[in-house]
Order: sequence, then structure tokens, then C-alpha cells
Amino acid sequence: MEGFGSSLLKPAFGVIIVINVALFALSFAAAPLLASFIREERLIAVVRVLVAQFIIMIATVIPEAMLTRQLRFKSPSLIELLAAVSASVVSLLLAWFGYGVWALVAGSMASRVLRAVALNILAPLRVAPTASLKDIRALLGFGGNVTGARLLSFAFNQADVVVVGRMLGIELLGLYSVAMHLASMPVQRVSSILNQVTFPVIARFQDDRVAIADFVRRAVRGLSLIAFPVLWGMSCTAGELVEIVLGPKWHDAIVPLQVLALMTPVKMIVNFLPAATDALGRPDLGFQNVLLATLVMPLAFVVGARGGIDGIAFAWLVAYPPVLLFNTCRMLSIMGLRVGDLVKEILRAAACATAMYAAVRFAAAVLSSSIDHRLTLGAVIATGAFTYGALTLVANREGYRDLTGRCARPGCSLRHRLRPSVWRTRWAPAVLPVQLVSRGDPTTPRASSGSTPARRNIRVPTAADRVSAAAGTPV
Repeated sequence: MEGFGSSLLKPAFGVIIVINVALFALSFAAAPLLASFIREERLIAVVRVLVAQFIIMIATVIPEAMLTRQLRFKSPSLIELLAAVSASVVSLLLAWFGYGVWALVAGSMASRVLRAVALNILAPLRVAPTASLKDIRALLGFGGNVTGARLLSFAFNQADVVVVGRMLGIELLGLYSVAMHLASMPVQRVSSILNQVTFPVIARFQDDRVAIADFVRRAVRGLSLIAFPVLWGMSCTAGELVEIVLGPKWHDAIVPLQVLALMTPVKMIVNFLPAATDALGRPDLGFQNVLLATLVMPLAFVVGARGGIDGIAFAWLVAYPPVLLFNTCRMLSIMGLRVGDLVKEILRAAACATAMYAAVRFAAAVLSSSIDHRLTLGAVIATGAFTYGALTLVANREGYRDLTGRCARPGCSLRHRLRPSVWRTRWAPAVLPVQLVSRGDPTTPRASSGSTPARRNIRVPTAADRVSAAAGTPV
């Protein structure tokens, strides 16, 4: 935390404590109301235990923020993985011994505790909170929008669950929750990592709109290359996947999974943009966008609930894309981009995934009646992977090169888009091919006469070098 400024850190820590304690108290008191709304009295005890996570989070906010500020992403990512594994192990063990829903509660709490301990080992919290707000008035203006956006985001993400539980019952809520969990799992994993990288990198490039626009385009192109095949592949194999992995009793979750997975790629691709607008000093934009979604989508869910959980899924597919399009236009405008710029980056991956979808469904129709369902699932997955991979190599080479770190031409397109000073000091070490550097490219200082040739000191840039160069910080 050195260099951050204890005069700012101490009152910020005080505000974090006040907010989290207030959220804990409100949630604890509201547990009976929630249980009454869902018509499940057992929910009271579950909610009151789970809201203790607000208290645990007090110890994680500042250490996590400091690690992100220092661009230290490897260790926090390992912590997230370890926490996820520990939650699964604890939940499975307790479920095996018959603890039911409390197995899930214990797994969640174990994950939070482990994460808090590990983060404080990496970045110890050694400040005492103060109650003075004098030094952080500007921070409160920024943080207020961010906090409000996160609270609204939580309400927005739980709106469909509340509507299903209230209008359709606990049994259908379980089926819908499984479908939503499977469809949103890739989004949660990728977004948590990308948002950590986006904010500090964009914040350091906030005066260079050309670099920001290039970063956004490349991020969208790379995400599209992954999101469409994974999620549309899940959609087109949902029938076989649910029947084989989950069993026949989950048959009613097939259609929601198919529909939700169709919509999710676009949500996954633009999910990092709010972090970019926050880094550009416009957290109010993120707050307004989430507010709009929170006002529109619950109404769509109420209407869709007339068609059961299938109707809720179709409400996502019909009502959310217009909201997402409107919000995306507003966010891109402050980055000097238009929606058409993003569509160009998405189009090739979407076209390849569409052809993959058709090939998979054709293969499933041919094989379903002739071989075992497990063999059918393996065959259609192989068909989809081969089809998408082949089409990507033919029609989307630029996206493939971005994903694998290869350049489309010497120096990559960044060299021709960025100012020479930015290229030499920030980006060149990260993206120049080592062969080009070793041949004495003019952007690289040459060795003086009589000294050791420069090529003997050249090394291949690592992933850490790439991130560090993008942020302008030495490794």
C-alpha cells in the first residue's frame, strides 16, 4: 500500500466498514420478508448466515484493490481458483453426509473466508479506519456511483430468480437456476478476470483514445472468438448435455438453457465496458445503464412468466438485447467508438459459430437414432470443434492471431495506429516479433559501435511483459 496515501486510505476503509455493516444489518432484518415473499420459511436462517459475507468482505476490498492497482493478477487468480475448489469440496462432503442446503451455505462461506485470508497474506491490511470524510469527497462521488451500480446490478441479476420463485414455485426455480448457472458460468469466470485487467490499463491510457479504442477492439475480437463457440455450442448440445450429465429429471431445463446460451455471448463480450467507462472517470454512466436494465427487465420477466421458465428465458432473449444495445452505444461514445466498430469485430466469429451450430444439429439428427447418447454427444462436440476451428482459420485469421499472440504483419497494426512515442515506450516491447527486433528495427535502440551486438540481449517477451508494457509499468 506504499505510495497510495494513508490520508485517503484510512477514511476509505472507514466508509467500507460503514457500508458493509449497514448492508449486513439490512439484509439480516429483511430475511423474514424475503422468506415470506418466496413462501419458504426455511430461507430465513439460510439468508441470515449468508449475509455474514458482508462482514468478511470488509477485509478483502482494500487488499484486492491494491493488488489490481499493481497489476498483480496471477496470485489473485490462483486464490479465486483455490476458493472455488474449496467451496466445491466442502459442499460435496457435507452433501454426502446429508446436510442438504446447508452444504451449499458452508461451501460459500468457506470460499469467502479462504479468499479473505489469502488476500491479506498477499497485501496485508495495516491501516486503522477513520470516520473523517474531509479528504475523500471526490472519491465518495466516484465510489457512490460504483457502489450504487453494484447494488443495482445485484438486484437486476436476482430479479428473474425472484419472479420465478414467486410466480412459478420452488421446483421450477431449481430447474431455471441450473439452466442459468450453466449459461452464465463462462461469463462470470471471464468477466472477473477481464474487469480486473481493464480498469487499471484503461486508467493509465485515459488520455490516449487511439490506444483505448484498439484495446477495446482487440478485447471484443478475442472474446467473440471464445464466447460464440462455447455458448452456442452449449445451446446446440443442450438436449444431449442435460439428459446425459444431469439426468432425465432435469429435462425441463433444456429449453431455458438453449435460449439463455444463445443470448449470453453478446452479454459476455460487452460486460467489460463498464469497467472501461469507470476508468475514464464516468462511473455515472455505469450506474445509469444498470438502473435502466433494473427498471425494464423485471417487467419483462413478469410478462414472460406466463409461459413458465421457458417464457422467462425468452424474456431475456427478446427484451435484454435492446437494453444492452442502448447502453453499449452510450459507453462506446466516450471511447471514440461506434456500435458498427464492435459489430465488425464480432461478425466473423458469429458467422463461424452459426455454421458450427448447423453442422452440430445435422450431425445430432443423423446419429441420435443409431448410436448411444454418450457417443452422440462426443461426436457432435468433435464435429462442432472441427467445423468452428476450420472456419476460423479460413475466415477469421486476425482473431486467431490476436488470441495466440501472433501478429498479422511485422510490428502489428498497433505500430501504425499509435503515436511513435507511445509505440516505443509502451507497446513495442510487448508486441514486436523477436525476429524483427533482432534485425535492428528502427524503433529499438541499436548497440553502440564496439559494444556487444544488441541481438545477444534480446529475449522473447513474456505474458507479464505484455501486460506491463500495456500499463507502462516495469515488471
